[in-house]
Amino acid sequence: MPTTFEDVDHLLRRAGFGGTTAEITALMPLDWPDVVNSVLDTSAALSPDIGLPSHSSGSSWQRYIEIVQIWMDRCRVSPTPIQEKMVLFWHGHLCSSIEKVSDARLMFDQNQLFRREGLGGFENLLQKAAVQPAMLLYLDNASNESGDPNENFARELMELFTLGVGHYSEDDVRESARAWTGHGVDEDESRYEFHAGDHDYGLKTFMGDERDWDGPQIIDRLLNGSTKMQVARFMSTKIWEFFAYSNPDPSLIEQLATGFAASDLNMTALLRSVFLHPEFRSQRCRQGLVRSPIDFIVALMRRTGVDAAIAHPEWNTEPMGQAPFQPPNVAGWKQNEAWISPSNVWGKRSAASTVRWHLLENTALLDNDEATAAVAVEAAFQLFGIYNPSGASRSNLEHFYNTEPHSWARRAGLLLLTPLTPDFQMA
Repeated sequence: MPTTFEDVDHLLRRAGFGGTTAEITALMPLDWPDVVNSVLDTSAALSPDIGLPSHSSGSSWQRYIEIVQIWMDRCRVSPTPIQEKMVLFWHGHLCSSIEKVSDARLMFDQNQLFRREGLGGFENLLQKAAVQPAMLLYLDNASNESGDPNENFARELMELFTLGVGHYSEDDVRESARAWTGHGVDEDESRYEFHAGDHDYGLKTFMGDERDWDGPQIIDRLLNGSTKMQVARFMSTKIWEFFAYSNPDPSLIEQLATGFAASDLNMTALLRSVFLHPEFRSQRCRQGLVRSPIDFIVALMRRTGVDAAIAHPEWNTEPMGQAPFQPPNVAGWKQNEAWISPSNVWGKRSAASTVRWHLLENTALLDNDEATAAVAVEAAFQLFGIYNPSGASRSNLEHFYNTEPHSWARRAGLLLLTPLTPDFQMA
């Protein structure tokens, strides 16, 4: 099956935030496995450790703005966008929120971890995320002590992070919570610290095995013991639904999970299997996802060259329903259909309008009073990376252009309305 322009465009939208005509064309001569390998190649990545000032001054809101803008600009300029797309995935899977953690630096440390380790082994990432202050504070393990175990992290570790509902018992939750006692933070709540005096050293029975379990051993047991295939199924489903479409056939998931388990739960191996699966290039998949608000605003920024200081993602993502570093709960954001609502559309309009006014004042984009409606609309599609627009979108934009009497308003309208078409809102 030859590689087509539409195939590459589809992959670059899902594995990143969309590609330019030049980027797509450059990949077309390659066989599809080589296209996928190119997208997954992070050898040209920017340093995963983004510098962050010390926050010696400024309000908590200013510090929040800073970490949002740094991350969104990283998404905008990254030569290996799959890295940032996976940071976004992990942010919605291994959740923490600044509303509870209350420290921008701790939230950004977690963001950095997802960047460094998010394409490697799942166990390595999970072990490190489990003992970062952001997770310890968010799921209350920092206050988990022998004699009064807190079950929050122990429960979510199995229910939301690895197995899913129905694959563990309440006894497993209680015994896991005992195993995680003493794994907390220092007095300043700025780094992980093990408190031996707070740890329960007694025998615990977890998944039918009695021993003096310690917290990290729980993760090892979940990901390498008899539950490994269920972890593989659970994560394969999560990844497929994030990158392809909702409610995949169980046989597809079983196929992905088998390979994922055989790779020792390597995330790049799983992504390669997803992108190489014939179903990924199907029509159902091409029409199967709506862009999340973060995906939407980053795509706007990448297509127009507008940076975060102008696009203001810290303002414009929240009305769309997805403020960075603020997932609604430990289950993360709902996907796909959740991004279709009146409030979401209004938020997208606000974000697109912010970018539109900057472009009107600072560039000559679409500034051609002599252009016909067909030429102007096609230029707008190209600007926003819409390479195969629907007939309805083209017709509606041309009608607007032909009926708007003021030239400045025609230009302003195209810069606003084009990213609000279904074509741009689909991932």
